[in-house]
Amino acid sequence: MAALTRWTVDKMIEETSWTQRAKLLERIATRFVEGTLDALEWSIATDVFRVALYDGEPLVRRVLAEAVKDAVDLPRDILLGLISDVAEVAIPVLGASPLLSDDDLLVIACASSIQHRLAMASRASISERVSDALCRCGEPIVVAQLLANEGAAIGSSTLAHLFEAAV
Repeated sequence: MAALTRWTVDKMIEETSWTQRAKLLERIATRFVEGTLDALEWSIATDVFRVALYDGEPLVRRVLAEAVKDAVDLPRDILLGLISDVAEVAIPVLGASPLLSDDDLLVIACASSIQHRLAMASRASISERVSDALCRCGEPIVVAQLLANEGAAIGSSTLAHLFEAAV
């Protein structure tokens, strides 16, 4: 792929084919995650990502989420935009992003869908605070996913709550 320029942002905005937008986005996001962009290209890539957050086609936003889920330098506004999107877009980032804090996850746990919570319950590492919030939502499938996750820290008060709810 050629160097990223402001023309790339214009192309993303003007492209009428969602498949072409998704392909362009995937190429840019792959280079972003690989860390092969210079400072100007990084800035342009993040501008393209911000445009993509408003794309009317969820599959375009899903391509972005899949491509950047492991990114270590994704701007916070883009990260938060992805996790607060519909479940099909948010799931890859919720399940994998190393940039999400407990506070980020707690906001999503309380305000989003069961699919969002299932993605959170499958993360490689989950704190006691997040585990507790997920369990208190009272959805058996989320609780089962969390209890099966070896990377989930589950405190004694959460276990007591689950026991009391089951009795």
